Amino acid sequence: MVTRVIDGDSLEVEGGLQIRLVLVDAPELSEAPGPASRDYLTDLCLGSRALIDEDDFQIGDDPYSRVLAVVHCNGTNANAALIASGHADTYFRYCSGSEFGGEAWTGCSSPPPPRPPPPPGNCDPAYPDVCIPSPPPDLDCAQVPHRDFRVLAPDPHRFDGDGDGIGCEG
Repeated sequence: MVTRVIDGDSLEVEGGLQIRLVLVDAPELSEAPGPASRDYLTDLCLGSRALIDEDDFQIGDDPYSRVLAVVHCNGTNANAALIASGHADTYFRYCSGSEFGGEAWTGCSSPPPPRPPPPPGNCDPAYPDVCIPSPPPDLDCAQVPHRDFRVLAPDPHRFDGDGDGIGCEG
């Protein structure tokens, strides 16, 4: 039974087990569409029996110890429904590492949509796809609304702690 919906791509089932909907990239609750994504998943799953199909290619890979899975609530693939409804996007970054990457509902076989140019303003060139001002002040990930954005050297805010070119990974 789904006992709690955490956000647009995470929920909890009886026993306290947390599930992360694999290949689903819902907006954070702090972003304008985030609460609507959470509410959509709540309407779909809260209080219902859930069939959890863990991603066999990513067992134990979640940094927050959640189970990465496809979740079926009331016979509906919640992962597919979130993407199809526009309440979430395909998490393209993980397509090749997921057992579900080849399924049509994921959108993994389509190229990711082009990123819009960053808005005009005092945008630091180290973050070409989002507009984050240069220091000062020195910002951290909790102070910006963006996640999983491209980072170029020299990364003045140090958003890319592991050096993989992606900032504020979430």
